[in-house]
Amino acid sequence: MGKRMLAFFRTDRLFSISLLLALIACFFGTFRWSFIDFKVILSLFGLMLVINGLEEAGLLRVFGQKLVEKSRSLRDLIRAVVLLSFFSSMFLTNDVAILTLLPIYLLLTRQEQQRTSVILGAVYLIVAANLGSSLFPFGNPQNLFLFSYYHISLGQFMWTTGTFVGLSLLLLLVSVQLISKSPLEITIQEDAYEKKAAMRHASLFVIMILGIFSVLPISIAVLIVVAVVWFSNKRLFSKVDYRLLLTFICFFLIVGNIQDQTWITNRIRPYFQETHRAFLGSILLSQGISNVPAAILIAPFTDLEKAVLLGVNVGGLGTLIASLANLIGYKLLKQARAKEAKAFQKWFFIVNLLFLLILGTTVYLFL
Repeated sequence: MGKRMLAFFRTDRLFSISLLLALIACFFGTFRWSFIDFKVILSLFGLMLVINGLEEAGLLRVFGQKLVEKSRSLRDLIRAVVLLSFFSSMFLTNDVAILTLLPIYLLLTRQEQQRTSVILGAVYLIVAANLGSSLFPFGNPQNLFLFSYYHISLGQFMWTTGTFVGLSLLLLLVSVQLISKSPLEITIQEDAYEKKAAMRHASLFVIMILGIFSVLPISIAVLIVVAVVWFSNKRLFSKVDYRLLLTFICFFLIVGNIQDQTWITNRIRPYFQETHRAFLGSILLSQGISNVPAAILIAPFTDLEKAVLLGVNVGGLGTLIASLANLIGYKLLKQARAKEAKAFQKWFFIVNLLFLLILGTTVYLFL
């Protein structure tokens, strides 16, 4: 029993650390339900159900197959998959884009001789999912939290992220163009998608968006989603990342207790009162604890929502732990290509460092 519990906590160290810190914070401080932002928790839960349903319906797999059919070289294939990852992550989140597309990409390229190009393609796919998901509030968890916390309008949000996302796309396209144009010979297996399931979950996705933007009460939107999923496909409940939801709750409790301690807040707050320092602080903290917890920890100490929003999204670049999506991508690659894991880490670090320096410097100068 003890070994099983230890294995459970070791599989997700971020959750384990956040749980331990939350217990310590509540033991020495207090527990209050008001610390928890239930709109964020409900929004994440509902989106997970809907997005898992869309993924299971096979829509992305079909898009991937169509793009492969039109690819004549390895560079064409990588460009197509990177673009699909970039744009699909805007609506289906970075995690789902990576979980769906990376295994397909690795399977398709298993016989390719240009292994460095294949590994670079996997890295670009992950980077594209992180950057593309920055555009909308529902693209990734940190955006959803900051959108809710600061009560940012959709127009203001996209005005902040739009230029950054556009520059990211340009940098991705230039980077892919540097990959060798070796011939591509791939036999693909036709895979149909479930039209009714796709339409049903697309409709539920719209309902969730209405809830996130407060057109509908979020509780009503989630209730509708839960009811439909319960009667149509109960299996989706088992695919929800409950540990991510609990991680959010833990960080809400940690931050709530920190805010109660004025001697701590008086020391932290000055570091995030200037735009450029808030931006750089968000990036640096993301490198160490990942950008989702960084957003939750920083937001209560500053009103500079633009700097924090851009900082945690740029901060998803860099280390493997800078974004939870990075870790998902690494685990998938290690499972499929264990011998290439070290080469992947090397190219991941090089590409992410370059993207971080280029995009980080550009955003810093225009803030």
